[in-house]
Amino acid sequence: MNGQYPYGDPYGGTPQGASAPQYGGGLSRFFRAPEYRAQRTLFFTGNLLGVGFLGYLLLSTLFSIVLRRVPAVSDLYDNEPLYTYLLDILYSLTCVGMPFLAVFVLLKRTRFYHDLTVSFGRTYENSRALLLVVAGLGVCFAGSLATNYFAVYAKSVGFDFYSFEQALEPEALPEGALGVAVLLLRSAVVPAVVEECVFRGVILQSLRRFGDWFAIVCTAVMFGLTHANMTQVPFAVIAGVALGYCAVVTGSLRTGIAVHFLNNLVSVITVLVQNTGGDGVALIVSNAVIYGGIVLGGIAVAVYASKNRFFLRLRPGVCGRIRAKGRLLFLAPALLVAVLWLLWYTLNDIMAFNEWVAGLL
Repeated sequence: MNGQYPYGDPYGGTPQGASAPQYGGGLSRFFRAPEYRAQRTLFFTGNLLGVGFLGYLLLSTLFSIVLRRVPAVSDLYDNEPLYTYLLDILYSLTCVGMPFLAVFVLLKRTRFYHDLTVSFGRTYENSRALLLVVAGLGVCFAGSLATNYFAVYAKSVGFDFYSFEQALEPEALPEGALGVAVLLLRSAVVPAVVEECVFRGVILQSLRRFGDWFAIVCTAVMFGLTHANMTQVPFAVIAGVALGYCAVVTGSLRTGIAVHFLNNLVSVITVLVQNTGGDGVALIVSNAVIYGGIVLGGIAVAVYASKNRFFLRLRPGVCGRIRAKGRLLFLAPALLVAVLWLLWYTLNDIMAFNEWVAGLL
């Protein structure tokens, strides 16, 4: 990849051979300097992304109220798996997708992001995209395994997670080929496309001008927090780093969507095997796929690194160090409120914390 901004340099960068822009003297020059314009843009971006997350949280709350308060909808959602999965698909498209589609439109209307794009086209490195898919999938499997160990350890020391207990319960499945197709659509296809468009599309691409690693890490943190439970947050952060790297170095969402889809597909296969062959067979299949994927992923990382000696060196961006930029982004009021809201949901997944809060109230 070259060192140019894919969306131009909106912060006063000067092409080679051109004279530097003149800002005048005194305070006018101070406040119009490129670094401060970049900081204001980052703060504005944080607020706009926060509005997207708040929209997601408000729509999710409304969705939950409808499920709880409308008996006809509640009964079907609880007792008809096919109806449950169709509503889950609707939830992903509306509650997750629509707020950030609105954010994308608003970003495009500003002078800073008028040429912002979300690319589904050919990758920069088509010959190495397969290596990145295998490597990314291995990282996701390693993150899933590490998260499972973490949840088991937390349970052993008295910090049980509601989400982990629910994950151990068998899942009711719709019957027939139609049911399997809807399950696949709900669990693998729709999340892969919608979440990659939101996180590695709108969010990551809007942050890349402040540095690629900054954008990757911040997007991964937001991706993890959005899962809002202790069983999935650590995994989602680890997977988010791999997915973000794939999007940055290939210049397309194709690779990330493929990794996300294949990772979720393994979960779907495990559920299907569990319902047909029992827990023992499902455990054998799941372990074979996960450990095999980790080994293949490690090999793919080694091969990719041998072909790209400086594969960890990405564009540094503007606006100072990563820590300072992180503070500026996450202290934007709208994003700060959304993060605190998501943290509250995440902490409530811990049984001991939930009981402690209930005792205080």
